[in-house]
Amino acid sequence: MTCHYLSLFFLFIGIKMSPIAIQSINLVNNQITVLFNQHWFQEDITKLRQLLLNNVSNLCIKEIIIGADLENFRFHWLDNEFILNFDYYSQSCWIETQAAHSLTKIQTLFTLLLQDNENDAG
Repeated sequence: MTCHYLSLFFLFIGIKMSPIAIQSINLVNNQITVLFNQHWFQEDITKLRQLLLNNVSNLCIKEIIIGADLENFRFHWLDNEFILNFDYYSQSCWIETQAAHSLTKIQTLFTLLLQDNENDAG
């Protein structure tokens, strides 16, 4: 059953699907990893990106790459480049940087995302 039909099925039988929320944000090996509270579909990635990055000011999306099961968002923030990755099949979401000088800013971004998530949860 595809995502669209599954959503219609739940709507038809009266089950309201709860909105997806961030379950946890971690910093592991200079990558920010994000877990969501429920299974998500590729169609949800735009909303998940907004949920994760909405409160990051002065962020500029430079490139969006959409693949069969993987979506990447290259963005510029505080004079550094980052890549936000979503892999539908593994239900993975992570932020990384390819520039060595950006490694110092990944901690800053992690702290900001963690604070935003705690504020939204509280």
